[in-house]
Amino acid sequence: MKHRRNLHRCFSLLAAAQRGFTLLEAMIAAGVLSVGLLGLAGLSGMSLGKNVDANDMSRVTNIAADMAERIQNNRQRVVDYHNTNTSVACAQSANTQRMALGDCTQWQTLVANSGLPSATGLVTVAQLDPAPTANPVTMNRFLVTVTVSWQTRQTDVSTVRTKTAMFTTMVAPE
Repeated sequence: MKHRRNLHRCFSLLAAAQRGFTLLEAMIAAGVLSVGLLGLAGLSGMSLGKNVDANDMSRVTNIAADMAERIQNNRQRVVDYHNTNTSVACAQSANTQRMALGDCTQWQTLVANSGLPSATGLVTVAQLDPAPTANPVTMNRFLVTVTVSWQTRQTDVSTVRTKTAMFTTMVAPE
């Protein structure tokens, strides 16, 4: 019985010493929590901006790949795609093949409807090997460069700026 009373007194003393948090402890905990939440809010804004940039880059890649595939499908007339520019009307000369002209028109529409602000596209073609008429053993390869430019969107962590992506491929007519 005596042992039980001593044990009860010890628990009473411990309970009296720890009645709860003090006001100071609560204020420090609230401060630490608010700093953590502010950091998290800043990261979420930056994350949103990076997601928008990644989405734009995916669109640009698809636009450039579309034109590169069109040129690959018409590889006998690669030169007809030189200086294809979405900012100006497609060249309609007697020398331009109808398929290349159609590809230019469709690509202009694709770039215009891409949802990218101020998007433009340009295709340049450069011959890598000597012309086959002058050198019959040439591979007759062409370097095709597809360039897409656009403006980024303004967010709370970034400003509007012009971005450009260049994609190159080599085309060799069969």
